[in-house]
Amino acid sequence: MRKTIFIIVIIIFIGCTNNNIPTVSNFPTIILQSGIEKTIDLTKYISIIKDVTIEQVEGINISYNAETKLLKLKADNNEQLIVLPMVINGEHLSLLLRVNPMIAHTFTYQPNNNESNIVVMGQFNDWSRTALPLYDKDNNGIYERTVYLKPQRHEYKFVLDGVELIDPANPVFISNNIGGWNSILDLSEFKSEPGGKIIKEKWEKGMLTYYFVSPQDQSSLEELILIHDNSIIDSNNFRIAENGLISVDYLKLGDGVLRITGIDTKNRLIPENITIVKNGKPLNQVDHPQDWHFAVLYNLMVDRFLDGDKSNTVQVKTNNLSELANFNGGDLAGIIQKLEEGYFSKLGINSIWLSPLNKQPDSAYVEWIPPNRKYTGYHGYWPIAPRTIDPRYGTETELKKLVELAHSQNIKVILDFVSNHVHEEHPYFKEHRNWFGNIELPNGEINIRNWSEETRLTTWFDEFIPSFDYASAPEAIDQVVDDAIWWLETFDLDGFRQDAVKHVPHAFWKKLTAEMKVKFPKKHLYQIGETFGSDELILDYVNPGELDAQFNFAIYFNARGPFTSDNTDFSNLAKIIENNLSTYQPINLMGNITSSHDQLRFIGIADGQVSFSDNGTERAFSNPPSAVKHESSYAKLANFYAFNVSISGVPVVYYGEEIGLMGAGDPGNRRPMRFNTDINENEIKLFNKITELNKLRSKYSALALGDLEIIKAEGPLLILQKSYFNEKIIVAINNGSLEQSIEAEIRYGKLKNLLTDEIRFINDRKFALNIPSYSYGFYKVL
Repeated sequence: MRKTIFIIVIIIFIGCTNNNIPTVSNFPTIILQSGIEKTIDLTKYISIIKDVTIEQVEGINISYNAETKLLKLKADNNEQLIVLPMVINGEHLSLLLRVNPMIAHTFTYQPNNNESNIVVMGQFNDWSRTALPLYDKDNNGIYERTVYLKPQRHEYKFVLDGVELIDPANPVFISNNIGGWNSILDLSEFKSEPGGKIIKEKWEKGMLTYYFVSPQDQSSLEELILIHDNSIIDSNNFRIAENGLISVDYLKLGDGVLRITGIDTKNRLIPENITIVKNGKPLNQVDHPQDWHFAVLYNLMVDRFLDGDKSNTVQVKTNNLSELANFNGGDLAGIIQKLEEGYFSKLGINSIWLSPLNKQPDSAYVEWIPPNRKYTGYHGYWPIAPRTIDPRYGTETELKKLVELAHSQNIKVILDFVSNHVHEEHPYFKEHRNWFGNIELPNGEINIRNWSEETRLTTWFDEFIPSFDYASAPEAIDQVVDDAIWWLETFDLDGFRQDAVKHVPHAFWKKLTAEMKVKFPKKHLYQIGETFGSDELILDYVNPGELDAQFNFAIYFNARGPFTSDNTDFSNLAKIIENNLSTYQPINLMGNITSSHDQLRFIGIADGQVSFSDNGTERAFSNPPSAVKHESSYAKLANFYAFNVSISGVPVVYYGEEIGLMGAGDPGNRRPMRFNTDINENEIKLFNKITELNKLRSKYSALALGDLEIIKAEGPLLILQKSYFNEKIIVAINNGSLEQSIEAEIRYGKLKNLLTDEIRFINDRKFALNIPSYSYGFYKVL
């Protein structure tokens, strides 16, 4: 049984009339790991800082540097919620701090080849090759290092005198997706049992109603904390009725973000509930269809999409250059053609992400790493000019026409922007060599694709792809930011997909975002970045002063396994989902993918032709997968996408996923797109499924913004409930080869199948569903 306590928020709204850029942006809940110091850069949230006063609170060590604007916090080992009062520029604010407990784990290694420099690295330290050395302090021949870690699964390996090695004493390991392996340390057993949840129940006449769902142990709410923007709603502004109802007077608050959290009777933290209020109502797709929370993003590689103008198709002619690595002919004219045909609108797409359009080299280059294959810049990531469209893609006139046509169909357009590097033919590298770093490290090592934490801001992607050294050349930041603004202004773009975010310092992102807000004060220009690393590293760039979002690789890397499998078990994914909601907040703009131009094509793995342990690039050249062999592979892809449209964030369709385009890794995951008569019956069926899922996402706010409850995650069955006040959706996914039956409790009377319009009545507060093999269902609670 679910015990419920109703929480009512009474709202009387006053519209915001100040269109100026706010001085103070909303702070999220700050997550602290017990015993570990966290540094917060206040300039990510506050554009102008004149004075700061911070109260000392029990249980937190606090220091603030007025010169650097860095706030440092360190908590003790207790799981708790702490309100930190601050006064910034005379404005009273409250930061909510959530302290998570950590687990002490000792890594050990016994040398057998006289290794002397032994280091452990992993997701927990962003794969730093120097930060955590092991020592033999008691001279017993065993090197040790104790590290405080989150109670979850971690990937790691040792570095022995510069050579990477999985833990020889640990038999559990996993592919690292680039041809190697990582050891696995699972500390999930130390995680405390979850407490209850606060769920959105009803919106009516200025009333927001929530209820508390008790966990299995029937604990209840002990303490409740409500925050509007950066202000605690104190006890004088709300009351708790004897029946558990909580009412809040919103008379002086207006639009903003309402966060509700608390502690249960077993002293466990209640997951945060977020409501965005806009124009006097909870944010919804009817009133705000162009809000980025309701975006469905189509990611296309221009050269591989459609050749609409044969006259500009120019391939590089040289020996030993594979067609996979050459220009294919796709261009802006091809995208315009598909816009005119209504392809994207039919598919349910309302946002398009274009790959980079900068002019590329006219010749091929040999990749530095073995086997030293030749490549061209067909993909757009080797810019040789800052403000020139490659003629093989098209013209400025065509890009303007593309954006104008897309906007006329209520489709936004964002551009992939390359800020980390240029090609050696670029005038910036030729004329301003001091803007770029050196390819050699001080020890003489070649610094190419060295992804460790120590070199992530300096490493080059290849010997002909120099990376900016922004830290030493602030004038380079100014120039590249000006270039970015030029693209936005000239072509009326709606934002950027930002490449290689973690390889670019924060100073660049803060400068760019500040300029964007000044130039376009009334337009929300969306910025989504790409960072491979820990949750902490990814989130370090997601804030009001930098990016709106990054791709949610924590979900992707943990979801693709069960969705591609013939023996699916969703039980571990359930834990990942709950942790992800806590880490990235229950409402976010993170990107949710099924594949990408950097990852293995999903359907190749689902079809059993490619494995996660394969070197995807080598497979693309030497042993590419053939046509899809199993009809279930298409259904698995549809199921994965059904999951993505059901969770918070922006669902992303990588071009070709809508038909199950086959491939391995780069460049085999960038095969030419196929249309019309080149599509078979199974691909048409998948296209129709992706279409219906996109249209469900665009119609029901609950899928994007609703509170997520996992009703069941066991074996191939995943049942979710999304609740957004008056709108509640149940999502049922069966990723197995057999029909599955489910019976669960629900508080309401009827279910409507959103795919068939069938009405199902609920008896004794329970519903029963039969879910066919490899299928999904969406049901609205009536």
